[in-house]
Amino acid sequence: DMTIALSILIMLLILTLLVIVHEWGHYIAARIFGVKVNEFSIFMGPKLFQRVGKKTGTVFTIRCLPLGGYCAMEGEETTEDTDGAFCNKPWWQRTIILLAGVFMNIILAIVVITVIFMIYGYDTRKVSVVAEHLPISMIGLEPGDSITEYNDYSVFNPLDFNLVKYAEGSGDSEFTVKKADGGKEKYKLVRNIDETGKRSEIQIYRIDGKTKTLTGTYQASWDENLLIAELTQADGSKIQYEFKQGTEENPSQYVCVKTEYDANGTVLSSRDDLYTEASVQSQLASFDPYQYGFSFSAKRGNLFEAIGNAVVYNVSLVKSVFNSLKWLITGKLGMDAMSGPIGLTTIVDDVVTSEVGVGTRITALFEMAALISANLAAFNILPIPGLDGGKLIFIIIELIRRGKKVPPEKEAAVSLIFLALLILFSIFVAGNDILRIIRS
Repeated sequence: DMTIALSILIMLLILTLLVIVHEWGHYIAARIFGVKVNEFSIFMGPKLFQRVGKKTGTVFTIRCLPLGGYCAMEGEETTEDTDGAFCNKPWWQRTIILLAGVFMNIILAIVVITVIFMIYGYDTRKVSVVAEHLPISMIGLEPGDSITEYNDYSVFNPLDFNLVKYAEGSGDSEFTVKKADGGKEKYKLVRNIDETGKRSEIQIYRIDGKTKTLTGTYQASWDENLLIAELTQADGSKIQYEFKQGTEENPSQYVCVKTEYDANGTVLSSRDDLYTEASVQSQLASFDPYQYGFSFSAKRGNLFEAIGNAVVYNVSLVKSVFNSLKWLITGKLGMDAMSGPIGLTTIVDDVVTSEVGVGTRITALFEMAALISANLAAFNILPIPGLDGGKLIFIIIELIRRGKKVPPEKEAAVSLIFLALLILFSIFVAGNDILRIIRS
């Protein structure tokens, strides 16, 4: 299949580009501090081409396996006596060299996202639309308000909110809202959903300090295309929505009867709205007990606003890696939430074969590259021997021991063990990706 081959090629090119950018960061920092780089390689495996730099003596190579690359510095894995050896440089210079790769991946992600934001705009944490018939409307959320916290996680943009919702959205939830006038409010939604998912009750509380006050209850029950939803306020007043099939003359239409009651059960108003079958399906989906009923606003700003929001977006991307790892360890996320190169390739294939315009597909691929670049930066900074973060741990140990270094040979041996474990983990993730593809 040509599209599969193209998707694999695109995925390999993305990963190779990001690894080369990462290693190029190490190379530039190494040269600034006078560290000799023995080899800078594009790809892995047997050499296809090499060229020796006249001034630096660095061997620049292209190898045959289109997977990543590396920057091999003198004295990185062995003890050397030369001034140009990595192991003989001050700790702060080695720290900068190790962090340079992560820095380059972050910069690349920011540049790509900035360009996308300049062209298409960006989402903010401000609310644009609030559905009148869903739980969120009962807490007084209004367009122009901002969601600043969700389940005690800071929300800087919709990415933060959606990730926490994905991991924790099926349980109770708390919102902190910054009102358009500058005020601050906090609410808690407590869900009670039956096993069939056909009936739900959501209690909405307002939290003032340590005081929790019930502000209303949302109840919904539905069977196929028929639904009754009720929003009951704390004072007993109620709004009821009843979806039912249309008349015999026009069965493809559905009627939504909206009735408002006062605290004594007296009908205040009633209104019938007609819907087509397609639109009623959309309406019913919005009554899902895990939906909240608001959307975030989009904005298009100048270059500096785009850069600022791109920086915030990438901070959220990096945070998402650490939060996802925490949720994996605690069991809030399963292994299905993880994807390796194989799983990412299927996403690329979905983009390549989608029926949207070429420009939209290219933008989606660049956005995906930025996402992987930020993830690569976050993953590399983890304190695991073999990664840049693991090497930083050895520098911290050196500082604790007042300048007594861990011999590079011992550091390399420990790193090799953990790299082997990472490879085994990668194989496990790849197997999980393949099983997911087979099941689908």
